[in-house]
Amino acid sequence: MPGILRNYKAGSIIYFIGDIGDDIYVLKSGVVSLEYHSIETGEETRETIKSGEFFGVKSSLAKRPREETAHVIRDSQVLVLSITEFENLVTKNVNIITNFLRVFSNQLRRMGKLAQSFLDHKSGGDIQGELFKIGEYYLKNHKYRQAQYVYETYLKHYKNGRFSSQATERLNSVKGAQEGKGLGTFTSMPATGVSEEEAPAPTVETDVEGKESIDVATKYYDAVSLFSQEKYDEAYKLFKTLHDAGVSDESAREYLPKIEFEMGRCLTALKKYKDAIAIFTNMIKNYPKDENLKEALFNIGLAYKLEGNKEKAVLFFNKVLKMLPEGPVDRKAKKELQSIKG
Repeated sequence: MPGILRNYKAGSIIYFIGDIGDDIYVLKSGVVSLEYHSIETGEETRETIKSGEFFGVKSSLAKRPREETAHVIRDSQVLVLSITEFENLVTKNVNIITNFLRVFSNQLRRMGKLAQSFLDHKSGGDIQGELFKIGEYYLKNHKYRQAQYVYETYLKHYKNGRFSSQATERLNSVKGAQEGKGLGTFTSMPATGVSEEEAPAPTVETDVEGKESIDVATKYYDAVSLFSQEKYDEAYKLFKTLHDAGVSDESAREYLPKIEFEMGRCLTALKKYKDAIAIFTNMIKNYPKDENLKEALFNIGLAYKLEGNKEKAVLFFNKVLKMLPEGPVDRKAKKELQSIKG
């Protein structure tokens, strides 16, 4: 078994928020609480780690300061892994990959249908395919740092693998997205590594009453593709259609915050700043815990700036900088503030 076993007494701290470290931890026994400030409310939040779960993963893989304090509640035994040890462990054991995805997805509060379907899948031992699918999950959910790590890991171990060309393409795209140079999306649906027989159903289906219904999940990426091609008006119209469909389709409602976010971006690109601000404000009101909350605040600030209201723009850019954890959007907010001041 790789790694080092360490024992921690109740009341001790494994690491503090803001600490720098590459170690990844697995709780073997005992109770550990992760304590951090909620992005949405600013209040202190606690998340209890269960035996067998990973923690300290996000900051280690992203090479960023710790986003939480790991507080030992009861005497605990913890397995400490280096990034290389963790990487070797998960790429050689599909069960560990599955458990890692389950825990990581819970921490990101984004356990959607795609993740659930993967977790319910009984792997036949195709480690290469399963690893690539994890990257696809993070890509679809706009978790670019995690997607980047998975694609880099895939290419490191499967340089000439079945999905090496797709992984390379996606890796370049998500790197651009993190630098604000793109959306991390493609003009076609991300490949899933399944055969044609296993491919998704058509984008237009018929319901029990014989009426046509829209496959919101697939059409969403078509709309994103239109945006990436700078076809903003077409993209907005498709997002609006999907939003209307999602309101009445319970299975598609998980896409509503994403759709509203993209509608706001389309309106900004179309220079309809007041409408964009209204859309983003409505999104924040309806989905205060959405993963794109900081991005929505940034885009409100950007719309105010483009509209000529620098005072309100500064207010929203500063709101972005006050929210934890830090990310690529913080750099964009700082750049906008400097442009206003300079």
